[in-house]
Amino acid sequence: MHKLRYLTLSAVFLAGTTAADKPSGAEPADVAGDWQVSWQGRLGTEQCMLHLREDGGKLTGTLQELRGSSSLSGTVDANRISFDVRFPGPRPFTVRFNGTAGSDKIEGTSQAVGVGGAGAYLGHGGEVVQPEHPWTAKRVASQAQHTTP
Repeated sequence: MHKLRYLTLSAVFLAGTTAADKPSGAEPADVAGDWQVSWQGRLGTEQCMLHLREDGGKLTGTLQELRGSSSLSGTVDANRISFDVRFPGPRPFTVRFNGTAGSDKIEGTSQAVGVGGAGAYLGHGGEVVQPEHPWTAKRVASQAQHTTP
């Protein structure tokens, strides 16, 4: 009886694991560099700059906005990108950005994470609100120095 229960639980666990839950094994998209971001937040559209560094499937970098610069860390697997940005301040919070990367564009959604117990609030009345918000990024062309002979 115990063996049958074990086999049934194992089958249920394996059936619940999808290809999306596993790394694809494909080469990560090249997302290193500077990106101009348009980010839909709770108070409207915000513009910011994203600087990404890539080492294999690991991402690090900064998000630069009007209020300052915030560090980020995350992963890239094939064309899927995910990173967390921690915004400091009296009520710090973290936003997770998920998306799909192309050669010159990234599209996805962002969502506040881990704000419930930290005393942070995002809603107009002080309530914790964690909806997903769309974001897009366009690669900033590197400014090569042009010299005339």
